[in-house]
Amino acid sequence: MSSPSKYAVQVDKENKATEIKLLNFSRPHMRAFHYAWLSFFLAFTGWFALAPLTPIVRVSLGLCENGDWNDFSSPRECICGARCKEAIGNANTVSVAGTIGMRLLVGAWAETYGPRFSQAFMVMLFSIPLALAGAVSNGASLAAVRFFIGGMGATFVITQFWTSVMFSKNVVGTANATSAGWGNLGGGFTQVFMPWVLSWFIVFGFDLAWRLAVLVPAVLLFFVGIALYLTSDDVPEGTYKALYASGERKKQNGWKVFLAAAIDPRVWLLFIVYGGCFGTELTMNNVLASYFFDYFGLSLQTAGLAASLFGLMNLFARSLGGIASDLANKHFSHRGRHWVFFAVQLGEGCMLVLFSRFKSDNFTGAIITLIAFSTMVQMAEGAQYAVVPYVGKHLKALGPVSGIVGAGGNFGAVMWSLIYKGYASHPDPRQPFLVHGICVVGTALLIPFIHYPEFGSMFLPQTKEEEAQPDEGPTVIKPAFAQVSV
Repeated sequence: MSSPSKYAVQVDKENKATEIKLLNFSRPHMRAFHYAWLSFFLAFTGWFALAPLTPIVRVSLGLCENGDWNDFSSPRECICGARCKEAIGNANTVSVAGTIGMRLLVGAWAETYGPRFSQAFMVMLFSIPLALAGAVSNGASLAAVRFFIGGMGATFVITQFWTSVMFSKNVVGTANATSAGWGNLGGGFTQVFMPWVLSWFIVFGFDLAWRLAVLVPAVLLFFVGIALYLTSDDVPEGTYKALYASGERKKQNGWKVFLAAAIDPRVWLLFIVYGGCFGTELTMNNVLASYFFDYFGLSLQTAGLAASLFGLMNLFARSLGGIASDLANKHFSHRGRHWVFFAVQLGEGCMLVLFSRFKSDNFTGAIITLIAFSTMVQMAEGAQYAVVPYVGKHLKALGPVSGIVGAGGNFGAVMWSLIYKGYASHPDPRQPFLVHGICVVGTALLIPFIHYPEFGSMFLPQTKEEEAQPDEGPTVIKPAFAQVSV
């Protein structure tokens, strides 16, 4: 195991990194950081791999009202009627619903077995249903396979847990936001990547091409899982397995820790609010490509590219939310984090309402607004997970708090998907976006009620000192701005 003098980054007294060196890949801190975002990135790519292929998949599965491949020369000729829309809507809904239970459970699991083993196991396990997706033959089997593929979305919880135990308070907001943001980038990447991969196999015909295409992200996930397990650490001191064997770490009862988080109502407020930001991102990943294809009349590749702009904002926007939160913490203490969180969550809802007002003859305005909307979504996610580590450490349940809040994103996605499904036959396809945006504004109004006396909140100051952890002395939340370098 490493000694502090051998770390490639500066560390605090808990051996957590106090700086982020983006071009450094040394164990344990930066290796864990890069594996965290990369594994989540590939999981996100696989999770939504079928979404940009929907115009082809619906023809392949015989869901069109006016025939199948024997009747069409192009997937655009498909008329997706009520039966087709119901099947696709069901698949979109269960793809995010399948992650809720896993996100609730995996936080406690990571506390017990460590983020390294947990992440490796998750990406390898759920690469299997992704590889089998090409075997589906109807709407029901499509929904079933997307439900199981959705389990890989729980890798987000481990990603946030992993960076939270590796990085100190002054940079944890930025570390969490950047690792998750770069991971979420997979949602935009897959909108471009999968149509491109499809083109490799198009010589075999559309029906076989998409079935072969889904094997590519599955294989990538499996091999990254192997590499991650063999060449990274759980915590700065090493792997849980080695620390358990040496007696330096005691195995925790994950379910007891989970209960400590689950009985706190403020954690469930964070659960709901996260549904407003991350749940929105998941929903957009499912509906945007088809929306641009059908409503704006774009080609499959152009629709995928337009939809990818939403996810590609993760390249910087989620990090920006974490950085803004760290900066607000520097000037206004922890309460500043809540103000940043509220501002970007409210802005997200307003931008979505505005996006819903653009007609099919104003694609340029829709895209500009989509970019602003996406930036707010990712910033809200980053700002929220700059708050979550404080709550997790306060409750001594970091993994379960991350898991419960993360599950809120998927719960929100299910709720939003039901809105889009309910409005599937509405004469104005923009209507579900409007209703969705109004609901997001409502989630922002819950943020002032997230109050801990040890930290304060938007309108109430800190009134109680944080309880000191064993052998730490008094806990001081230092208002230091994130130290990030390349």
